Amino acid sequence: MVKNRYAWRARYAALLSAVLLLTAAIAVATAADHGSAKPAAKSDNSHYAAVARGRIDVEGGLLDLHMPVSGGVEAVTVHAGDRVDKGQLLARLNAHVAQAQVHIAQGKLSQARSQSHILADRLKAARRRAGTLRSAARAGAGSTHDADAAAEKVHDLKWQLDSARAEIDIAQGKLAIARRRLAQHRIKAPVAGRIVQVHIHAGDHVAADAGPAFELLPDRARIVRAELNQEYVGAVHKGMSAQVVLDDAGQTPLGRAHIVRVGDVFHKPKLDNDPGQNAGIRTVLCVLAFDKPSHRRIGQRVLVRILPGGSQPGHDAAKAPVKGS
Repeated sequence: MVKNRYAWRARYAALLSAVLLLTAAIAVATAADHGSAKPAAKSDNSHYAAVARGRIDVEGGLLDLHMPVSGGVEAVTVHAGDRVDKGQLLARLNAHVAQAQVHIAQGKLSQARSQSHILADRLKAARRRAGTLRSAARAGAGSTHDADAAAEKVHDLKWQLDSARAEIDIAQGKLAIARRRLAQHRIKAPVAGRIVQVHIHAGDHVAADAGPAFELLPDRARIVRAELNQEYVGAVHKGMSAQVVLDDAGQTPLGRAHIVRVGDVFHKPKLDNDPGQNAGIRTVLCVLAFDKPSHRRIGQRVLVRILPGGSQPGHDAAKAPVKGS
């Protein structure tokens, strides 16, 4: 009985020792893996002057197109995904009232012009009569009173003609305003591009101060808007080259780019994966243009690896980890 008890204790002690040795080996292997991984990541970033997070965008950004006036939507002539030319009609509102106002303004302009023509003809006749009476009065063959009355008539008609011509100017202005209001019942593409979203439909009633009716992606070059960490602002300047890769595990290369603008205002980072951790970090907007035309989707998150002095990776450079940018 005693012999079995000692044998069981010996086997338990041997098993415990084996478990402890195995645990220690696993811990050593894990520490070795972590130790080897950190230098690799550090070495990758050591080739760049700075690394910043960014997004693909288009110069000037997406365009939100609003209806200039309120009214009922009569027709929408495009769909999401359609390509449009500059000046192409996108939608129109019911414009019966606005069209009627144009007709009224045209009628008043025509009336003012007719009145002006009538007065111009009367003025010519009055001037001829006044000249005849004045000559007769000087020759003693006519009345001075009649000559003075004719001259007064000329003066009165001239004042009426000036007023009629002023009415023409006013009527032309009112017609231009009416036509402008009529044009505001249509919305056209300000530039060529592609319709991203359509927010209105035929039969809807839209308000001028409501949200956008259309979202338009202009036919402009793609750019990158990156958030450059405050620590590296002094090392980055216009003209420097950079590599652009997707901000994901694969880090797919998107091409080379160059810096076209570095901002002057610091702000909180918006693209940081952990905003709470880097609450005190400030970044500056850095805009890059691709060296070759790119048609990447707007909004894609990217990493921008800025090369020191435009050199290729592999040369000595300041270490530039991504910190809140």
